[in-house]
Amino acid sequence: MSLEIYQIVTLILIGALVGISISFVGQTGQGVVLPVVLLFTGNGFLAIAVNLLNDLITSTFVSIGYLRKKQFKIRTDILIIIIIAMAVSLLGVFILLSSQLGNIYGWFIPLFIIILGFIFLYRGFPTTETLKRTARNITQKFLKKDKNDEIINKSESENELEIYIKGEDVHGFIPVGSRLFYILALIFGIIIGLNSGLFGANSGFIFVLALVIIYGYPIKKAVGTALILSILMSLGTFLIYQFLGIAIKGQFFFNIEISLYLAIGSTITGIIASLYVQRLSARTMGRGVGVVIFILGIVSLIFYFIS
Repeated sequence: MSLEIYQIVTLILIGALVGISISFVGQTGQGVVLPVVLLFTGNGFLAIAVNLLNDLITSTFVSIGYLRKKQFKIRTDILIIIIIAMAVSLLGVFILLSSQLGNIYGWFIPLFIIILGFIFLYRGFPTTETLKRTARNITQKFLKKDKNDEIINKSESENELEIYIKGEDVHGFIPVGSRLFYILALIFGIIIGLNSGLFGANSGFIFVLALVIIYGYPIKKAVGTALILSILMSLGTFLIYQFLGIAIKGQFFFNIEISLYLAIGSTITGIIASLYVQRLSARTMGRGVGVVIFILGIVSLIFYFIS
């Protein structure tokens, strides 16, 4: 397809939003990319694959700053989540392409995006500070006294959580190798796999939560590591879409023009924003992005029913 000037400008601007989005603790750009690509092409599978590729490119460039500062750490037990997530992603893509489930994506994706826009308007955009609060709340729900090993009582756990969450030294509260450790790894792996396979997301934000809660990573090191894991997840799921696309649908889900212009916007802002983005107000940023996402979802939904 040959893009019009307004489409090129739109894609570059949308890409710029994605760069900022991923700079906020690895948050995927699916909220703005999916409805735009769906609007331009009418192909939900292509929209998912394009978003995966763009998340892959942007995460790669944004991660450079973290790699230079050595804000990352790859542990062998993290492979548990990656293996589970990739297997679930493969299953999700296969079901999506080989069943009638994919037919609902013309209206489901815009509806999902509209809901996402409401969430950003209400809760703000994920940042380091909101991530700390989210990690604290989730950890408090899972942190219980083990029958065999006395860890800490409720009052002590709340005090320690307050101490650890305030700074960059966010410690894990799940004993490595415990039953809860593997249960949470399984849960996060399934969520990441479904999120990537069915919605084309890099799942960076979910990776960060898993690294903080299960493995006890400091925030910055969690973000840097999550970006690396997001690269692997985006690449793996993108390749799955291409392989199964040929095997089941007889076509590749790839568009070089759309991917190129998205990448121009996202890589430039991603590199710049990764240095300064955390100084912005999460609520202000969330409202702005929420409005954009909501409008895009409404427009995509209208065009779907018109067509």
